[in-house]
Amino acid sequence: MMKEKITVKDILNDNYNDFKNKYWNKVPKYMRKHIDEAVSKALKCSDIKYGFAEYKCETCGESTKVPFTCKSKFCNRCGRLYTMKWAEKQR
Repeated sequence: MMKEKITVKDILNDNYNDFKNKYWNKVPKYMRKHIDEAVSKALKCSDIKYGFAEYKCETCGESTKVPFTCKSKFCNRCGRLYTMKWAEKQR
């Protein structure tokens, strides 16, 4: 069964290595490291495997884990948040 929603993260996961194999030679060498870092951050963003903060209710003991984000402008999630905050400051 196919997922209903395809995310930018899914597209990067599925296609980034193919992109690199086919087109990496056309990317200026000075940019490659930065592109790899940006894509890597975006792929790890909000993945609990890469770290989280855990909050626990002192009354009932229930806890919740909140995964860390990458805070990169390239990331679909973090970039949107950055843009929204920037736009709000412009008012």
